Amino acid sequence: MEGIRAYGAGQRTLEWAGLGLFVPLACWSMWRLTDATGSYFVPVALAAALCAWTMSDLLSGLVHWTFDTFGSMHTPFIGPAFIRPFREHHADPLSITRHDFVETNGSNCFACSPLLIGASWMPLETAFWIGVQAVMVFTALGVLATNQCHKWAHMDPAAVPAAVRWAQRSGLVLSPEHHKLHHTAPFDSHFCTSNGWLNSSLNRLLRAWR
Repeated sequence: MEGIRAYGAGQRTLEWAGLGLFVPLACWSMWRLTDATGSYFVPVALAAALCAWTMSDLLSGLVHWTFDTFGSMHTPFIGPAFIRPFREHHADPLSITRHDFVETNGSNCFACSPLLIGASWMPLETAFWIGVQAVMVFTALGVLATNQCHKWAHMDPAAVPAAVRWAQRSGLVLSPEHHKLHHTAPFDSHFCTSNGWLNSSLNRLLRAWR
């Protein structure tokens, strides 16, 4: 496949930069949320995490469909960084299992850094804005986890941690059986890769749009 070996030093640098942005911004945003919520942190975090995990699934599906459908690996900036992994993945579905942590997650960290930048500066003076900031922070964390869940769905089950296999069977994260539908002809459905909760709805929406 043309461009399948386009991964190089520039892309690697971008991924490390994404991680370098993500970690301090996420820590700072989470500290602000903890400080603002006090004893209410746990219920706020649980509610935000549920909303954010659903939002992450939606975003993963829309982004996956977009990069599968438009542009090429030679599209400036987004081609090597974002389109290439999706196109490579269809040519070699197991390629993602050979990616290390940086290659698996670096681009996602870079992509969701605007969420964390916003969460880092958002005023936390009312319950409404605290809720918005919490969802933004956990959505960024969900986006970070998306590619890892996708990778686990392609790995040999024996190599996947037991807790993850339980989460896959429980439908909390993307399961191999569910994701296999995306790699089945005509390859035009099941684009969501966080947990697959929204695949049924998104399938209908995209088919109606086309």
